[in-house]
Order: sequence, then C-alpha cells, then structure tokens
Amino acid sequence: MPPTTTLNPPPPTVRNGPLARFLAHPATWWADLGQHLARIAHAVLPVAATVAVVLAVLVALVVLVRVLARYRSTSTGQLVEVDVPPAVDPKGAVSFWRNLHPVLAARHHLLAAPHSVAFEVTSSANGIGLRIWVPPSLSAHAVARAVSSAWPGSRCRIEPNRPSVLRGRTVTCGELRLASPSWLPLRTDHDADPLRTILGALFTGDESDEGALQVVVAPAGARATRSIGRAARFLHTGRPMALVPRLLAAWQTTPQRPSSPDPMRSADVRHVVQKASDLPSFEIALRYGLSSASTDRHTRRRLRSRAHELTATFGVYAGRNHLIARHSRGCRRRLEHRAITYGQVLGLSEVAALAHLPWDAAIPGLVHASAAMVGPPSGVLAERAGSQNFEEDDDALF
Repeated sequence: MPPTTTLNPPPPTVRNGPLARFLAHPATWWADLGQHLARIAHAVLPVAATVAVVLAVLVALVVLVRVLARYRSTSTGQLVEVDVPPAVDPKGAVSFWRNLHPVLAARHHLLAAPHSVAFEVTSSANGIGLRIWVPPSLSAHAVARAVSSAWPGSRCRIEPNRPSVLRGRTVTCGELRLASPSWLPLRTDHDADPLRTILGALFTGDESDEGALQVVVAPAGARATRSIGRAARFLHTGRPMALVPRLLAAWQTTPQRPSSPDPMRSADVRHVVQKASDLPSFEIALRYGLSSASTDRHTRRRLRSRAHELTATFGVYAGRNHLIARHSRGCRRRLEHRAITYGQVLGLSEVAALAHLPWDAAIPGLVHASAAMVGPPSGVLAERAGSQNFEEDDDALF
C-alpha cells in the first residue's frame, strides 16, 4: 500500500494595510509615520509660510485702507443744518430713515465700507440746533431733499464741516449702549415726544456751555440681521444661544428633561420677532458731549452732574431693553470723528425714535423755521399772461 502524503495547509495571508502593519510592528509604524510627516513638512512648510505671510499682508492692507478711508471721510464732509417746521409729523422719521437706507447701503467698490451719517443735536447760547453730517461720498443735497420730503415745511442749509463738535476747554463725553443683548428692543411707542426731557437737560442757556448729542447711523450687515432671527428661534425652542452651552448640550448622552413653560420666554420671543421684522436694520453709535470754556474744579463737577442728568433722561426709552452710560478712553476722539467702532443693531422704529425732529413745540431754545416763500399758482400766472396779450391786441387794433 503506497504511503499517503499529507499536505500542510498554506499559511494565512496577512493583509498589508496600515492597521495590520500597526498591529504587527507598532514601533516601526510610528517611525515611518514620523518620516513621512517630516518629508511632507519639509516640502510644504516653505510654500505655506510664504502664502501665510502674503495673506497676512493683504489683510493688513485692506484693514488699513478701510480705516484710513473712514477717518478721512469723517474729517471732511458737509453739514445739513435743519430748521424745525412749526408742525412736525411724528411718523416722518420712519419715512426718512427708510428712504435713506438704500443710499447708505450702496457701495462703489469692494473695499469701501457702508456709508454712515451722523444725526446731531447741538446746544449753545443761541439755542438748540439740529444738523446731519454727510460724508463726502454722499450727496448733501439728496439728504436735504429727503429731510424736506419727510418733514414738509422744514428748511435745510448746506454748510462745510466744522473743525470740532465741541469747542470748550473742559469736556465730558460718554457713550450710551444697550444693557441687554441687541435682539431685545427699546421702547418706541411714546405718547409725548421722547426728546422733550433730553433736550431740556441738554440746553441750559449759559453762554460758556455747549452740548452735543450724536447718533451715528449705518446700515446693519447681513450677519447682524441673521443673528436676531437666530435668537428668536433659539428662544422659541428653549435651546441655549451661547456656544459653550450648546456644545455641552450636544455631548450629553442622557436625555434632557422637558423644560417647564416660562411665560417670560414667550414674551421675549414676541419682542425678538417684532424686532426681527422691523426692517431695515441699522447699526448705530449713540454719544453725548458737554463742554465749557472754564477750567476750574467747580466746572468739571458741574459738567459731570449734568452728564448724569442727561443720561438719566434716556430712561424714557426703557422697555424690554434700556440704555446705560459708558465712559471709555477716546470717547471724545470718536465723537469728533463720528466713527462707529462698536455698533449696536437697532430696528427702523428704534432709530426713528432716537433720531428725529422734535415734534413738541414747547421745547425751550428750539429754533423753528420761518415761513417759506410760496409762488402763486400756475393758473393765476396764465390768466395774467392772457390778459396782457388781450390788452396788447386791443392797442394794436386801435
């Protein structure tokens, strides 16, 4: 009987993949990975460093160009001096800012920032004056026509920009900012003119004192407008709006407990939706300044006391949100340059409530417009011309 031969089974095949090599020889795998990364870094790092430096230089040049253009535009420009008509329509401010928004949002080139105008109320010994600063890139005559269209009977004078807003030697300046997040609105439904108490605190009648209230207005960007709508959705669903609480909530494995209904949250959702629908949106900077020609300690204390009194009058806008005073370094420079550094997003009705012509005729020191000259109707001129032609024909016949 021939001997039987037994065949040994073939050895198992080992896959030559990254995971197999790592499990078989981990030390060699780590060494090969380090060598590969070193070769890639040696080839890529010089090019990446050059590209990063070029991008950083380009970003710095863009920022520098925009900053210089903003400060150059605020140092020049024109002033539209506005005389208040005898009867002011309270709804004229809404029409004015709605018509002015597309003019401010238009850009001539990519590097240009959105245009901004400054609505200013000045107080001096001559009384209270209102003016609108217009940058050189916009037409002051167009702004004057918009004022005349929104408030019939007002008179506008276009003058060159003055070197300074406040000319006193002792100056107290400050900013008014929103106390709560910007998606909560201010109060806009006022039975009386909200500027009555503010202008009463701004005007004193002293020859050496001056005051200024400045509202710099620019169109809000798309990101700021979307943030208000996103806040409304987060409040409606009860999810956190901050980044860190949202990440922590996403990593939780246990199901969350159903949140109890909060009546204040539903009210906040209603307010946020109302502000999100109050379009177009604007970005503003609200500042005030008081100055005096004297430099003694008593004058400085008096100006600080007047500043506290002036900021307290802005409590008339307190609603779901309110304004608080902030005193920071460089506030006078920003007041003179009319720049928006840390803007706040407001709706159309909120801007109209802050920056409008006073519609209360009992405000002391307010300069009103005189009666405008009105030409005769066209029919009267036509009848007069026809009578003159008839008389000339009669003389020719006789």
